[in-house]
Amino acid sequence: MIRFHSAAPRLGLLLALGLIAGCVESTPAARETKSTPQGLASEVSIFGASVSPSTLEDSDLASVELGVKFRSSVPGTVTGIRFYKGSSANGGTHVGSLWSRTGQRLASATFTNETATGWQTVRFASPVSIAAHTTYVASYLSPLGRYSATVGYFAGQGTSNGPLTALASGVDGYNGVYVYGSGGFPTQSYQDANYFVDVLFIPAPDTSAPSAPSSLVATASAPGSIQLTWGAATDNVGVTAYLIYRDGNEVASVSGTTRGYKDQGLAASTRYSYTVKAQDFAGNTGAASNTASATTSAQQPPGGLNLPRVPWEGGPSFYARFPAMAGTPWVSEDFFPIGYWGAYTDEERRIVTDRAHGINTFLEIYNVNDSSAGWMRQHGIWNLAGSGLGGEAVGATFYDETDMWAGPGWDPWTGAVATYDVCIPDDPRRCGFTIYNALYQELNNPSAFIYANVGKGALMWWSDEEREIGINGADGPDPRAKWRFGMVTGDIYFYTDGNIAGEAPIWFGIPANEVRRAANYGEILMTNLRTTSGAGNNGDPRIPLGVIVELGGQAQGSVINANQVEGAVWSTLIHEARVLGYFSHVFSDSTENPSSTDVLNDSRAAYQATRDRVKKINAEVTALARVLNTQSYVWQFNPNLSTMLKYRDGAAYVFAMQKRQFTSGTYTFTLPAELPASGTIEVLGENRSISYSGGKFTDSFAAEYTHHNYRIPD
Repeated sequence: MIRFHSAAPRLGLLLALGLIAGCVESTPAARETKSTPQGLASEVSIFGASVSPSTLEDSDLASVELGVKFRSSVPGTVTGIRFYKGSSANGGTHVGSLWSRTGQRLASATFTNETATGWQTVRFASPVSIAAHTTYVASYLSPLGRYSATVGYFAGQGTSNGPLTALASGVDGYNGVYVYGSGGFPTQSYQDANYFVDVLFIPAPDTSAPSAPSSLVATASAPGSIQLTWGAATDNVGVTAYLIYRDGNEVASVSGTTRGYKDQGLAASTRYSYTVKAQDFAGNTGAASNTASATTSAQQPPGGLNLPRVPWEGGPSFYARFPAMAGTPWVSEDFFPIGYWGAYTDEERRIVTDRAHGINTFLEIYNVNDSSAGWMRQHGIWNLAGSGLGGEAVGATFYDETDMWAGPGWDPWTGAVATYDVCIPDDPRRCGFTIYNALYQELNNPSAFIYANVGKGALMWWSDEEREIGINGADGPDPRAKWRFGMVTGDIYFYTDGNIAGEAPIWFGIPANEVRRAANYGEILMTNLRTTSGAGNNGDPRIPLGVIVELGGQAQGSVINANQVEGAVWSTLIHEARVLGYFSHVFSDSTENPSSTDVLNDSRAAYQATRDRVKKINAEVTALARVLNTQSYVWQFNPNLSTMLKYRDGAAYVFAMQKRQFTSGTYTFTLPAELPASGTIEVLGENRSISYSGGKFTDSFAAEYTHHNYRIPD
């Protein structure tokens, strides 16, 4: 942050220390949108419990008041203030304040019982009522400086959680405000910095439903499509969504600022009737609009795009080859495998929790008892670590990371697993292929769906031929191999492995400052797996593949935050993963990232943001299963982006994130000529849309883990 007399010295210091965002490798600020802080059950905050400012301890030693401008979309009460302490050097007596936009102090309170690091919280003696859609400032006094910050955080974008939004710079002046001295109303700003000040907010009860939307009109448009338009509803606070009903059944929802919807994938020559209802933030749903009807044309909608296809493997037709999958959701296009590696099955509550987070598959299980199988069947989770004979046990899992602890080769196996004296000779260990053959023979089920997870051996250390043997088995270059896998995943943890920063530049050729990035999960691991699986098969992968993403630290003190988890997951999917996988364990042991054997069942606050984000990701993937289970098209939207293009039910779907060497930027997408040259693009899961023309559209990517999913009506 700058001082009053001169900006230049402070800016030079930041550059020298490598603290300006984007200049050096750093951990980006978490922009959590779903977590709720500890405290009253109904309290909401802007930022999540898991957050990582790029500068944990600024070198500034001056006393300074640091603040954030925010608004709420609904009225309510502010009960207190939070701020993030990156180190114990941010000491002294901290005082939190709430201000009006014009500088009237509405409340203040002194922080007590602070911890050395992390979020600090204080509540006001009396909650303060605030109005909707009105700017307020939350601040705290840092008398010894050494505060946490992320420079550039509010440049061009804000961040929201529920009704609260920290404003982007430019919405109401600059955000990230401060004033030097012993305390006061912060009005100055430097480089759109976020100082991680937050509020505790309770929305006011809202029992008033919106009015009915007016003038609903339905028009048959393109084949298989009906276009709806309507007039705005009104509400005492504000309309947040419109619910669309077709023949009495809810089929879609759009944002409260949208006045139209194109219903697609409909049968030809069929009459459909529609109503629309408005909904507010509190979930109140109003009365239905008038009924509007239209009949689709006799022509069937086009089946896809006239573009080359990405090699396809997996999906319902692949799983239908395995007898144990018969009659299960695996053979339905509405099912996408979402796996948890290391699930504990000794208590029903754990399985219930896993399912509530969107898990539908166990990749490895622990603490099995007589009730485990029944609980899995009851709660709809499929087990790849079973017998492969059916029921919930649709698959059989080979020993984890045999590639690492047994090595490649055909030496004799002692029968030991992941310990000493595994191979004969034991140094060097070269009996992994012998073990795969032995496990296949022991299974004695040539029709079984066999799952294996590999690590640094097959993904990093082995030769190309060894990789091809291990992944492809009987379809590979060595006739001695008898096994055939039904699915393979890989696990290398770019964010949290204590050794990967030294290994990745050597084995993968990644620059050291580009190792800890979400893009590597897809660009490196998925690409390597697909290349290996396609060896000797005209480049077409043989089996469904995926990558396991860690949910916590693997090295002492290492951290992966919720944003990075989401970025890593979508990187794998954009690079054609056919399974989404999470690793349950945390091997680090720090206050920020404590050791855990089961993150989704670990109720500590350190994992709340991650648990919430996993649930969000899995809900989005489940909703997109029919899209993800279609073959992708080859198309380059922008050379600096990793993208995946699919087409389903009269719409194109584009999934995008920046390539590894980029961490933020604005990019222009060039659409295939077959798609409309102009129109509106829905940004899925973000409650916004983009108007485009000339076959191009532009969007921004704020950080290395940022991804966007787009739906483009045809």
